[in-house]
Amino acid sequence: MADRKDDLLSLNEIAKLADVSRQAAQKWHKPPAHKKPRQGETEVESALRSVARAMGVEVPESYDDSPRYPRKVVVAFLKAVGYMDENESLMPRRGGKGKWTPAEPTIDPHRVEQPDPAVGGKPLKVDPQTGGRYRYYVPHAWAIAGFGSETSFNASRTRGRAPEPDGIDELERPYWWLETLEGWKADAPERKAKRYAGRRPDGYTPDGQPFRLLPGDNYYARKAAEQAGEAADDESRE
Repeated sequence: MADRKDDLLSLNEIAKLADVSRQAAQKWHKPPAHKKPRQGETEVESALRSVARAMGVEVPESYDDSPRYPRKVVVAFLKAVGYMDENESLMPRRGGKGKWTPAEPTIDPHRVEQPDPAVGGKPLKVDPQTGGRYRYYVPHAWAIAGFGSETSFNASRTRGRAPEPDGIDELERPYWWLETLEGWKADAPERKAKRYAGRRPDGYTPDGQPFRLLPGDNYYARKAAEQAGEAADDESRE
């Protein structure tokens, strides 16, 4: 008898498993209309098919008139985006403005290879069952990265003073790996020192002492000042 994880689920069955409407399951099956194929690809992947690809699972039945997906692909998708936890129990959804975010870190569907400890590789935090890395979303990321609040994390992101996301999930939400967030926090003293160090000197004396050019010592600064003075004279004549 085939393993239950290989059972093929219809969109109605997927909706029931996730406790959502069939319309939601249909959206996971259909490629986003606003997206264009990436370079070298002929079509835009749907959310479910992208998870199947990450798992290395073929889903020819997804192209049928009545599309179906292997249960293991559906479960992996639900774990990846925050509908299910690692035990396949439904996960509560965190509300708020905009797109909802998972209540807990989720599990990436791609099984990752651990770095070689023989060359100093640090083990990655992965789900012990699937070998997928944990995805941390904004509500889980800010504290690990060393920010004081979710608000300050979001504000810092807009100013380019927060770690870049490691990926965008199947529902188009940013996420980070734990190692990225911990690394950002660990590097905070170095970033702060660079920020307050000021700009680099314009040169060094023969004795190795740094110096900066004053506006009067710089040819281009002098030319700009001369042009500004000429413009002022022209205005006074008028």
